[in-house]
Amino acid sequence: MQKYLLLIFTILSLSASAQEVGLTRHRKWYLPDHLKLQFAGNIGFLSGGPGYMSRNQTLETDLLFGFLPQKFGGDALVTTTLKTTYSPWRIPLRNSYYIRPFSIGAYLSYTFGPQFDTKWPSYYPAGYYWWATAFRPGAYIGGKIGRNVVMNNRKRSFELFYELGTYDLLLISYVQNTGYLKLSDITSLSLGVKFGFD
Repeated sequence: MQKYLLLIFTILSLSASAQEVGLTRHRKWYLPDHLKLQFAGNIGFLSGGPGYMSRNQTLETDLLFGFLPQKFGGDALVTTTLKTTYSPWRIPLRNSYYIRPFSIGAYLSYTFGPQFDTKWPSYYPAGYYWWATAFRPGAYIGGKIGRNVVMNNRKRSFELFYELGTYDLLLISYVQNTGYLKLSDITSLSLGVKFGFD
């Protein structure tokens, strides 16, 4: 577990270093706008990585690398996730604080490992299973609270966020078993932080 956490934090620090070196008034388009660190959310016990914001600051896209330790998942799992979040409203508060009361988003995660397949083996009849075990699409809603700060004469932002989400197999199980499953049975809570380079 420690080597995977070290890998995640190394990636985060390298991204942060690259960001700091390239940060000017006209930052290169390919440098990330922010870094995220997320706890839970069906994409790993802990995940993190760089992300980009749209010009109007309502849409963000992240590439996250996650890890689930063996003691929590049965196997030590490594994931990568492409995630998009839309936050239409930003309400300013006092002392440079703000809230984004509503966010909605979707993700597609890929889990590495020989026990996960992108398609089912040929010895299963065609159409017997319709899902791939390595890929998981999901969706979530949430909210954020943040603050704009100035560090070394540069604008930065710091956000705390929460998300309530689910993924395809859980949602289908719920639809097929509404008499037995509650929404709380298929929903997970994730918490995270975002450090933005404005």
